[in-house]
Amino acid sequence: MPYMMTKVPFKTMLVLLLLTTATQAICANIAQNNHIALFLQDHLGDGYSKIGSRVYYRGKEIPNANAGSFQFLGSGYAKDTWKVYFRGAIIVDASPSTFQFLGDGYASDAWRVYFYGKPLSNATASSFKILGNGYSKDPWKAYYLGREINGANASSFENLGRGYAKDNWSSYYRGEKNDKFAGPTTQPLGGQYTKDNWSVFYKNQKVEEASASSFEYLDDGYAKDAWNLFYRGVKVEGGSPNSFKLIGNGYAADPWVVYYEGVKVKGASPSTFKALGGGYAKDSWAVFYRGQELKGAGASTFEYLDNGYAQDAYTKFYRGEKLD
Repeated sequence: MPYMMTKVPFKTMLVLLLLTTATQAICANIAQNNHIALFLQDHLGDGYSKIGSRVYYRGKEIPNANAGSFQFLGSGYAKDTWKVYFRGAIIVDASPSTFQFLGDGYASDAWRVYFYGKPLSNATASSFKILGNGYSKDPWKAYYLGREINGANASSFENLGRGYAKDNWSSYYRGEKNDKFAGPTTQPLGGQYTKDNWSVFYKNQKVEEASASSFEYLDDGYAKDAWNLFYRGVKVEGGSPNSFKLIGNGYAADPWVVYYEGVKVKGASPSTFKALGGGYAKDSWAVFYRGQELKGAGASTFEYLDNGYAQDAYTKFYRGEKLD
């Protein structure tokens, strides 16, 4: 049966044409308005923005926020003439006129102290101090991440860094009292090592056989005292601290042995050994990946490329595996 074209009345065609044109015009106008709105959007920081007389947090309008007086303070805090906000939500009873961001997630007004938008019970706003690394205090109490540290002496309390703190009688790690430490003599060394006058600690655990008087942190997890080497708190057997040197990327050496993350690298030559990056290293005769010899790789032409890739004159490797 031959195809029959249906006749459409001229008026109907005209109406359809006009509707199509109008729809296209409306869509174009919406797109233009959206583009203009995006262009005019004032990004205040941390997800806050405003367009004209409206204020938004992560794209959602904040009802009744006053755009003219609205200001971003930091770490999710903001305020206008009448209200204080944290991550777009109103902080009930907070005073905008005296509200200020203190740092480390803390803020205060004339009457209260806040940690990430929640009031701290019994904290004294007028004398509240930020000590850093989550620690803070007023004249009577010390806090860690907004939580009161039970038994801490606020007047002598101080932040030591890397999670450690102390007062005149006790030492603390991440806000918890640490009875293993001597207290006032505790000092952080770096790399999560710390010591007092008598002992050395790694991640809050005592490092056995370590001499506090001569102990020092090197880098990359390695440390030493006058007699021993250590990697992440564990003694490196047979290491020579007097001639020990860091190579990089977890590798280190003394005149006789190469180490990777504190473990001896079998067959490696310390005198010619060098780290290449990405876990790769080589000496004059062999190539290594994360402390293991990379069989079949030619040391003389081997080079590290990037993102786990390496090659010699004949073969490419990815994270220590040959690529076909």
